[in-house]
Amino acid sequence: MHILTMKLTQSTVVLAALACGATAQDPAGGWMAYAVGSVPSGTTRITKLSMAWVVNKDPRPSRAFFSPWFGMDPADNLNLIQPVNPWGGDSWSAYTEYFQWSPVHNSNSDQISVSGGQTLHGSLDYNEQSDSYTLTQTNVDTGSVSTQEVKCQDGKKYVLPYVVYEKLFPCADYPPEGVVTFTNISIECDGSDCTKDVTWASKVKDANCNMKANIISPTEISISWDTSAPSRYDNFTDSELFALNYHGWATKIPSIIAP
Repeated sequence: MHILTMKLTQSTVVLAALACGATAQDPAGGWMAYAVGSVPSGTTRITKLSMAWVVNKDPRPSRAFFSPWFGMDPADNLNLIQPVNPWGGDSWSAYTEYFQWSPVHNSNSDQISVSGGQTLHGSLDYNEQSDSYTLTQTNVDTGSVSTQEVKCQDGKKYVLPYVVYEKLFPCADYPPEGVVTFTNISIECDGSDCTKDVTWASKVKDANCNMKANIISPTEISISWDTSAPSRYDNFTDSELFALNYHGWATKIPSIIAP
């Protein structure tokens, strides 16, 4: 009876997540801890958002896949632009992604290689003439760059910056340091520096592993977790974890395949 109940609960979690993914907006299912910024009153749009971070060490061997990233949305939370840093089950990678909820559309720039201990720098830069953003992800140590240009859908204005850790797995599957820190945060509002004027808030969408966004200063935000904590996903099978998490950027990583 207990085993059956547990299986039904796990199936309910997976089905709820899939349903959420089909109808929701950002913050999406699978976001754990995240920070969201509020721009100063009267701001029309964020014209530049950039950050850097050191890539974590490789986690223990498993079928887990997850990513720290930062990005931003317009006020309706339907058009996410983001430099991402996925762990794909056997290695780290880096690129940029655009995800549009309605109508659904996704585009990614080319993946570049990155290893634990190397530094990534991401930037989202507004182009007034074309009403678009240039999304850039750079491996500072190697000089490799991944970039794409994304048009603003129907003239939407981006005003919501995010720092996020995404995808739900048992806690021991995440990197051993238990923290990733985004530094050198720089924000421009309507072409002028507003880094110190943006108010950040720490949030949790899907609680897991004591994940927490820590607002250290206007230019530094970390996300921390506990690899020894219990997780509601500890008893999920590999197939159930795959079904729960295989959406969004995960579908673009060749090494992520069904069990």
